[in-house]
Amino acid sequence: MQTTHVRRLLGAEPTLRPSPPLADAPAHTAWSRKVRAVVERLARVERAPLAVTAVDTTVTGGLRRERLTLSSPVRGAFQGTLLAPADTTAPAPAVLVFGGKNARLEQLTGESPPDFPDRNVAEHLARSGFVTLTFEHGIGGGLDEQRRGGREEGALLAHAFALTGRSLLGALAGDTLGALDVLTSHPLVDADRVGLFGHSLGAAVALHTALLTPRPLPVCAASHLGSYPALYERLLTGYEGAVLPGILEYADLGDLYAALAPAPLHLQFGTDDGYLEPADARAAAGVVRGGYRAADALDRLDVRELPMGHGTHVRHAADFFTRALGRGAVGAGAAGEVPAQRVHFGVAERRAVLDRVDAALASGHLTQGPGLARFEELARAWTGRESVAVASGAAALEIALRIVGVAGRTVLVPVNTFFATAAAAVRAGARVRFVDIELDGLGLDPDALRAALDRHPDTAAVLPVHIGGIVAPSLVDVLALCERRGVAVVEDAAHALGATLEDRFAGAFGRFGAFSFFPTKVAVSGEGGLVTCADAEDAEQVRRWRDHGKSAQGSTLHDRPGGNWRLSELHAAVGTVDLERFDATLAARRALAHEYDELLADVPGVRAHAVAAEVQSNYYKYLAYLDAPVDRALLKKRLRERHGVSLAGEVYDHLLCDQPYFAAAEAEAGADAARTGPGSGPGAGAGAGAAVVDGPFEQARWFARHHIALPLYPTLTHAEQLRVVEALRGELS
Repeated sequence: MQTTHVRRLLGAEPTLRPSPPLADAPAHTAWSRKVRAVVERLARVERAPLAVTAVDTTVTGGLRRERLTLSSPVRGAFQGTLLAPADTTAPAPAVLVFGGKNARLEQLTGESPPDFPDRNVAEHLARSGFVTLTFEHGIGGGLDEQRRGGREEGALLAHAFALTGRSLLGALAGDTLGALDVLTSHPLVDADRVGLFGHSLGAAVALHTALLTPRPLPVCAASHLGSYPALYERLLTGYEGAVLPGILEYADLGDLYAALAPAPLHLQFGTDDGYLEPADARAAAGVVRGGYRAADALDRLDVRELPMGHGTHVRHAADFFTRALGRGAVGAGAAGEVPAQRVHFGVAERRAVLDRVDAALASGHLTQGPGLARFEELARAWTGRESVAVASGAAALEIALRIVGVAGRTVLVPVNTFFATAAAAVRAGARVRFVDIELDGLGLDPDALRAALDRHPDTAAVLPVHIGGIVAPSLVDVLALCERRGVAVVEDAAHALGATLEDRFAGAFGRFGAFSFFPTKVAVSGEGGLVTCADAEDAEQVRRWRDHGKSAQGSTLHDRPGGNWRLSELHAAVGTVDLERFDATLAARRALAHEYDELLADVPGVRAHAVAAEVQSNYYKYLAYLDAPVDRALLKKRLRERHGVSLAGEVYDHLLCDQPYFAAAEAEAGADAARTGPGSGPGAGAGAGAAVVDGPFEQARWFARHHIALPLYPTLTHAEQLRVVEALRGELS
């Protein structure tokens, strides 16, 4: 019997079940993120904006009633009803109300007599002072009754959705997310005080909607508590449309409710409910309490075991929302934090990555396969040159410098850059010397570079860095200086994919360009890098260096000390998906940057970095300057603790000459010079890799001390940008 197979499957422990129980709030937060990510992936919500195409407003019996026609490009037109106390003028708290599978809209809102005394939940909540919005599920009456042959319509729809790898519950949650936008934007609604109510199937919709929403929403769930194995195998009362396919592999129903912590949560179930088992519901409630205890939020959890059937205790529900949505209530108006960085792959993009990883695993071709070739092809669209993928941005720099041949010679590096820029030169056998930057474009200062070239006639390469995604106009002068002296230029374009100077891409100016696809960058592959090359022969040399110095592809002979600098097919799977959306990523970053420009215009004490007209930055960083001397560490601490706003990392807060490795090398060089006596020449005693400081680097020091980087990423919302700017205004005024 297949029931034996089912029992075995349902008896397996969910992989995200915390064991041992979660110990504290940080552990719960990390676990909750994993649960929410799984829900997002399995729900596969096709989120589409809802438009209100018709409104019919009446005021009767003390209630304002708006009958709405809602239109979705995914679902089409359907009906909803908004209720509010007739005397509501100021924005009020609101509740999105979902009924059970058989609930009718007119019963929920009190337009027709309810079939159960508690069915008209939306009306009860409206008479308690809340604005409510209710809409029809759309799982009754859409299929031909004769062809249904007595079968339940919702079950047939659930099976049809499953054919496409989707779920009825995901479709209902998508409708709900759109309705939530309609509700929060209504003029009678206080958008910071909105909650979700659901009964039975509606509770499943409310739960999953809350898990898919970034801000914490108070949830009241009635007659929907227990374990999936009990509901779907022992009791046989579970409904196909109330679960996500595959969810029990990761989490049970109690785990999902626990993942809502610390948002306010009210659970109620009846001891006479024929669809639930009291002991099973109590056990699930214990799981929920464990999650809320770990999140230090037990005071926000209310579980009621009541002498009722499969219904709703509306007074307890109204009391819960009064507490949870009252002004100053815990959880009311919580907007969440604005992080410094947010790497986001939507469900469709994650599925695309998984499909490509699966294809690589199925083929057994895990490195330097078709994924790598596709990655390089996509990258060429944003570099304008032959592009060779490697394991990291640091590897890209080292390979380029080894091909140039810098061993035993000098490499000039801007003093304000990431450690890897100079470290790559050291590993390639060069002596590193530092050069000051200019403040307009944050590139190498041409005058400082000219002086450094005069001091170090053995210079083999110069490494301009496109800081923050800005290709400095001064690069033109840098290139001319290097060309006249026969010095190779290797662009460190780790920050700058897609950025341009006079419509020419970063990485297309020097002999080589080096890019990074680390998770903080504008395009990511997890770990990965790219070398752009001026000619085909250089590109072939890069391919040989990245694969242990093989003399030819597939050869077992090696003619140089190459390294394992290959990019795996698994990383390429992430990178290709991200590059396929890079056009939209770049447009979003630039639009957000221009919005910051306008928002910061009247904020005292801070000014945006002005990008030259001939430059198109990719805004890897949105840079701004603090006018007065400010303790930057203290400012960042206050923004984080008082406003929930985290600034991005600086580029950079320490100059290379102050890094311990190079400071020690300088001290050793100075000691060697003292031992050999005067007249030995600058740095004569310094071995390969030593760095002699050639100046005070005043411009780089000013930049390092005065700049900040505001959070900027494609999923940053306008509301979050306003929070960032207002937080700065409050702390700097």
